[in-house]
Amino acid sequence: MTVPVLLVQAQATIPQASRAVTARIRSVETGLAPHVQIKGEPAPRWSLQDRMAYFHVPAVSLAIINHGTLEWAKAYGAKEAGVADSANTETLFQAASVSKVITALATLRLVESKRIGLDDDVNQRLRNWKLPNSSGHPVTVAELLSHSAAINWPPGETALPPSGPLPTSLQRLNGEPPALNRPVQVDGVPGSGFRYSNGGYLVLGQLITDVMGEDFPSAAQKLVLVPLHMEHSTFEALMPSGPKRDIAVGHTDDGAPDEGKWRVAGAPEGGLWTTASDLAQTIIAIDAAFRGTDSEFLSPSLAHEMLTKQNDQWGLGVQLQGAGDTLAFRHDGSTPGYKAVLFAYANRGEGVVILTNGDRGGELADEILYSVASAYDWPDFRVLEKQVVAVGPEVLKQYVGRYQMAPGAYATITLEKGALYGEVRGRDKTRLYPEAQNKFFMIEGPTVEFVKDSAGNVTALIFDGNFRANRAP
Repeated sequence: MTVPVLLVQAQATIPQASRAVTARIRSVETGLAPHVQIKGEPAPRWSLQDRMAYFHVPAVSLAIINHGTLEWAKAYGAKEAGVADSANTETLFQAASVSKVITALATLRLVESKRIGLDDDVNQRLRNWKLPNSSGHPVTVAELLSHSAAINWPPGETALPPSGPLPTSLQRLNGEPPALNRPVQVDGVPGSGFRYSNGGYLVLGQLITDVMGEDFPSAAQKLVLVPLHMEHSTFEALMPSGPKRDIAVGHTDDGAPDEGKWRVAGAPEGGLWTTASDLAQTIIAIDAAFRGTDSEFLSPSLAHEMLTKQNDQWGLGVQLQGAGDTLAFRHDGSTPGYKAVLFAYANRGEGVVILTNGDRGGELADEILYSVASAYDWPDFRVLEKQVVAVGPEVLKQYVGRYQMAPGAYATITLEKGALYGEVRGRDKTRLYPEAQNKFFMIEGPTVEFVKDSAGNVTALIFDGNFRANRAP
C-alpha cells in the first residue's frame, strides 16, 4: 500500500515539500472561513491556531490525500492543555465513530474471503450470542453495515470512565453490569430504512469475533490494520494508568482536560486509537479499489458495493453524497473529549482526515473542511454568499423566546439593538441575519426558520430544514 509522502510537526521546517505543497499547506492553515458570506461585505479568514483557541481545542492532527496518495500530514498544538508537550504526527487520538469504517472494512474482508456473505442472516453466523429479533424479518450483514437493521442505539452510556471495571462485549450486548447501556435488540422492521445505531456495529464486532475465533482488537489488527500498514493504530482499551503512550488527552468544551484524561469507548463502534496518517490509508485503499488501480486489499466490485447507497444516505459503513466525479464518502466521530472527520472523493483521489482532542472539535473540523476544499479546489464545502433583507422590529420580537431541542436543552432567541441572536446550551451567542421574513442564517452555523400556526403565533423553529425545536411556554 502507499506510504506517507510527508510527515511534519507544526513547528518543523518542510525542506522536502514542493513549493506547490508548501503553498497548499499554508492555505489550509490560514484559510479557515465561515460557511456563509454576507453579500457586499469582506469574507473573514482565520488561522488554524486562532480557531483552535476560539473552540478550546488543544490539538489537531491532519492528513491530506491528493492524487491517490498521502500528500502531507501535520499536527498542531498540545496533547494536554497547560502542559508543554506538543502533539506530533504519531500522537494517538480517539477516532470515535470513525472507528466504524475500520469495522466495516474488517467485515468486507471476511465477505471477500467468502467466510460470510452480505445477505447472510447474522443470527445464522453468530455463535456465542444471538440478536434478539421478534420482527419476523432476519437481519443481514449488509443491513448492519448500512444502519438499516432497525437496531436500537442502544440507549445508555457507552464511553466509560477508565477508573471502573470495563464490560466485555457480551455484557455490553446483553446490557449487563458493568455495562451502562440497555441490551442490543431489534425494535423495528429490518430493511425499512436508515437509523444510525452503535448497537448494530457492536453486533458486527461480535460477528467478526465469532468468525475469526479471537477478540475483536486482534481480528481487526489482522484484517485491516496490518494490511494497511496502520502501525500506530489499535482497538485495545488504553488506560491512563497503563504503559505510557503518546496520547492526546480529551478536553471538555471549555478546554479543560477530561477528569480521567479520556473515556474508554466501545471497540467496534468507537474505540479506535489512531493517527490521521494511519486513517488516511483507509481512504487510499478504498479509493484504489473503487477505481480499480489496486485490488490487493479490496476488490473493485466490493468497493463499488461499499460506495453504493443501501438506503437514502448510507453505503456499507460510510455516509455517501454526490455522484460521478463528486461521489464522496464520509464518517464523523464523537466521543467525550474527541471529535473526528474522514472525508474523501471516490473518483478524484482526494480526501482529508481531521482528528481533534476537544468537545468543540467538530465545529473546528467543519471550518477546516472549508479551508481544505478551498486550497485544493474541491467541488464541495463552498462558502455561500447571502443577501440580508430588512425585517421590522415588531416581527423580530415575535421570535424571542426559548425553544426546546431535547429534555433540558434549549435554544434561546434574544433581540438586542435591533438584531436577533441565538444561543444553544449556553454556548457562544450568535447573530441571526434575515434572508426572509421568517428565515435567518448564521455566519458560522445553520439556518433557522421560524414556524407559525394558523393564528400567526410562533410555535417552533427549524434548524437547517430538518431539526425542529418547539417553543417553550
